[in-house]
Amino acid sequence: MGVRAHDRQLEANAAERAALAEVLDLQAIDRLVAQLSLRRLSSGLIEVKGRLESDVVQTCIVTLEPVPAKVTESFRLNFGDVQPEPDLTEIDIDFEDSDPPEPILDGQIDLGALVAEQLSLGLDPYPRKAGASVPQEFGPNDAEIAAENERAGTRKPFLGLDKLKK
Repeated sequence: MGVRAHDRQLEANAAERAALAEVLDLQAIDRLVAQLSLRRLSSGLIEVKGRLESDVVQTCIVTLEPVPAKVTESFRLNFGDVQPEPDLTEIDIDFEDSDPPEPILDGQIDLGALVAEQLSLGLDPYPRKAGASVPQEFGPNDAEIAAENERAGTRKPFLGLDKLKK
């Protein structure tokens, strides 16, 4: 007998999109739709697979003009009961291990918060309007670049550290 998945579709209404746009420092979120599939794994964890699509308006980092963007993200996360905090005095980090499951709080998974988090991860951190560039007078000139390169060649950041050894 296979494990049955529960499918859900979330679509943010205008008030939810406006509130989320404010939290994410966006000019607007015109559309936010997510398709989610939840299923219980044999380990007892709950797997949430999803795909979101959103139309957002960000602010250009150069001109401060609106930058429309489409965000499409696919994700898969596992949720489980909250584990006790590990003893941090002795911890081994294995980068090959999978991430621990996200916590289930009060017996519920907040799917709206999950979609909002995934949207925030999919946003361009430095949105730039097509053709926008920093004006020449605000950028470094050749003399400043040459002076910085010369200083970098003569800088000795670790000079004197050998005197600290006992």
